[in-house]
Amino acid sequence: MKLNKIFISGLAMLALTSCNDYLEVDPATNAATTELVFGSEGETRTALYGVYAKVCSDGLFGNNLYSTFQLNSDVDFYANGDEAASGNQPRRFDVRSDASNVESLWNNLYSAVETANEFIYNLQNSSIYSEETQEAAQEGADGSVSTIQVPKVTMLTQMMGEAKVMRAMFYHELISYWGDVPFTMKGTYETDDFVPPITPRQTISDELIADLKHAAEYMYSDQDANIAAPERISKEAAYAMIARLALQAGGYSLNHPENDDKSYSMSRPSNYRDYYVIARDYTKKIIDAGGHSLNKSFRDVFIDECNFVVTSGDDPIFEIPFAKANNSNWGYAQGPTNGVDASDATDYSNSVWGKADGGVRTSAFYRYSFNEKDLRRDYIDGIWYYSNQGLPTTRANDYTIHNNKWSKLWNVNGLGKSTTSGTGINFAYIRYADVLLMFAEADNEVNNGPTAAAKEALKTVRKRAFASEDQAEMVDAYVDAASSKEDFLKLVLNERKWEFAGENMRWKDLVRNNMYAEKVFFTFLDYFAMTEAMAGTSAYIDMVEAYDGFPYQEKFVSSMYCVYVKNYPDPNFPNRGVYMFYVANRYDGSFKNPTGTAPAKYFDNLELDFEPVSAKAITGLSTASNTVGWTVANVNWSNDDGTPKNQIVYSLYGYIRIDQGGNIVVVNNGTAQKFSINPDNAQDNINRLPAVRYLLPIPEEAIARSGNVYKNYYGF
Repeated sequence: MKLNKIFISGLAMLALTSCNDYLEVDPATNAATTELVFGSEGETRTALYGVYAKVCSDGLFGNNLYSTFQLNSDVDFYANGDEAASGNQPRRFDVRSDASNVESLWNNLYSAVETANEFIYNLQNSSIYSEETQEAAQEGADGSVSTIQVPKVTMLTQMMGEAKVMRAMFYHELISYWGDVPFTMKGTYETDDFVPPITPRQTISDELIADLKHAAEYMYSDQDANIAAPERISKEAAYAMIARLALQAGGYSLNHPENDDKSYSMSRPSNYRDYYVIARDYTKKIIDAGGHSLNKSFRDVFIDECNFVVTSGDDPIFEIPFAKANNSNWGYAQGPTNGVDASDATDYSNSVWGKADGGVRTSAFYRYSFNEKDLRRDYIDGIWYYSNQGLPTTRANDYTIHNNKWSKLWNVNGLGKSTTSGTGINFAYIRYADVLLMFAEADNEVNNGPTAAAKEALKTVRKRAFASEDQAEMVDAYVDAASSKEDFLKLVLNERKWEFAGENMRWKDLVRNNMYAEKVFFTFLDYFAMTEAMAGTSAYIDMVEAYDGFPYQEKFVSSMYCVYVKNYPDPNFPNRGVYMFYVANRYDGSFKNPTGTAPAKYFDNLELDFEPVSAKAITGLSTASNTVGWTVANVNWSNDDGTPKNQIVYSLYGYIRIDQGGNIVVVNNGTAQKFSINPDNAQDNINRLPAVRYLLPIPEEAIARSGNVYKNYYGF
């Protein structure tokens, strides 16, 4: 069951609690209306749906935070060939303070904060709200039983906690993208303060964590039937949000010297360990409660979301409850592009699923980072998409690969030929896998090395990724081999890399651990060195192969051999209604054409359980080829003169690129400087890298509305 009413009924409340532009909020509120809304539990619930509606908006968690603002990394990647600064491309660290998309995200987040603040204030001051305690039995270590006072959870205190968690979600994103930001936990009509002060991110985190620690104890567990978890926020979700905030606060982030608006570097607070203790303790509360498991397969978590199947007690702890045909670009932005033309009267094999953009993708190199036995790899790895006539087309010659975790095409019935976005597909904002890996990371830091509990948490996530016969080697031996803090952290971050593609976590994980510059640098070199190697030779390819631990010169697939087939029982491709490709060499670039012209003999010897088909059999078009045979897709990332194409050179423009003189340059404190790469020493290069300017500038209009109280740093 999906709680689509959360978005629909919440629309009415937005008229009471939203603002058009941050710092242009009308402080006037109709007292009679407020008393009416917060005079009963039912009306209060409707008001709460107004806060949920902000979470569900496509300007935030429904789309933008996971597309335009999912910054490039070694996992999530958006190729861009602009050879000059555009000022509105945050994914490649290329933004200005007048960028409309940056201003829109700022306004949307602060409008959401305002909505949450107003709900919290009105409920807190209503005649029906109270926080009380009740007696409960407590068993001591010696077996004795005593009576203690514990918080009394009611539906009203539960709703208060939900609003506070959502407010923390909004501020978490503000801190992630802007660092120190204006901060208030009061509605503007309560204070008439249109210019809340810029507050250090650590102070914001401290206040939010303290607020959630209190609120969580007045919330229902998601094991309680009183709330419809995971589509509503539970105590466990609040605990997880505390841990997420704490890891963010204790980790590294981009900072500037006092009164210096040009320079920046990475640093962490002196008391960072205290935050890791908080993260460890609150994730442990969730684990010890025993209400969640990873019983579903990895693929089924996302396939169920695409089919509107909601399951409590498994991986999802909080799924954002989108409404079909109203909001959510999940499954439209991700998964294969589906080129349906609704004006074409012919219904092709892919028509019933409707158009899909498929623009949110992964790096072309991401799929090679998986162990070949990892069950997640082939499900995520999307190397073809569909034309307007349902014809599979490879992404082999592109710069990115589809992320197949979510797709409209995985819906059993199809969403309709005329549909585009507004899929209503949920997104699991908090997953148990994340809780386990946050615990492993925090516990490892607190204890200066992995404990048995930290190892078990990592193993629990990894077990789901491997078949039972492979777990002794790929789970137990793999995890137990890490004895130092550094080695275990590497395993945890790699597991997060393979687990959370597309969930806007990778760049934040790297920032927190001061590894973002390193990974962005080597992502650039992956593309650049491989492009050079395919065109001839590269001075950097050996270093890249050693760093990534993969023999790209041998295994990178530069010529992919595919044949059209009717969908066969492939567990990694859920749609049984469309045609697909059989790929002879999906991961093996050493595959050689046996005949010299087309791998016909290889095809004859495959002894496949399905029949290949022609393009004409798929589309029915008289102009389509009636030949049954192999399609060969060749990767070509070089221009005719052998130089790399713009997408190789400029996709990470704001940090590393090639200048007009052909030099590799790295942006250091806002200035592009030539970077001399040492091809024999990866660590030497890493040691000399400056910080990535990943933070966004405060929008010009927000600065103007503040009367220039706000100002930009970091060279903006």
